[in-house]
Amino acid sequence: MSHLKIFAFIALVSSALGCRPSAVQPDPNASHPLRASAEVYTLVNLHPDDEELSSVNYLDGDELLPLCTPIRVSFLNTEVLSFDVLATGKEYTYEFDDSMKESPAEHVTKFFGTSCNAGVVASFDAVDQQGIREGKIVEGMSKQAVLLAVGYPPEHRTPSLDADRWVYWESKFDKVEVTFADGRVVEIDD
Repeated sequence: MSHLKIFAFIALVSSALGCRPSAVQPDPNASHPLRASAEVYTLVNLHPDDEELSSVNYLDGDELLPLCTPIRVSFLNTEVLSFDVLATGKEYTYEFDDSMKESPAEHVTKFFGTSCNAGVVASFDAVDQQGIREGKIVEGMSKQAVLLAVGYPPEHRTPSLDADRWVYWESKFDKVEVTFADGRVVEIDD
């Protein structure tokens, strides 16, 4: 049985018994690279609300964790990822929403990674750079820049990134619809 399956089983049993599994420490033999690496980074801008984040990446968070922020993963299971920002020591909890179509293991690889190229932002035009720097969607931005600025849209509302309309969530009750033409933002409806 793989490490990931064993961990998922332990998490399921612990959850059923009403207790939280013990924190997973980075382990060189772990099956997920985020557990095995001492160096982990945000791959997109994240918008936390206090110390909480969701796989939906609500856009109304009080702060911004910029892409390429160095973090340390302290806990990871099929329901939550906990991490500390290395520069500040501040702790965050990233919850995997039930609406996710992909597995948590697949999902985290789009938002967190063991390397990050902050210099890639310089390859974008001025409008893209502004949106990425501010963590906002701006008219004229490319799809790739939107992904870096605000993350991936939840797949239950945007099943394909090839679509010309992406739906994000401002909060649990308010959505933001982004319309693209020729790969660039032409309308933001919130």
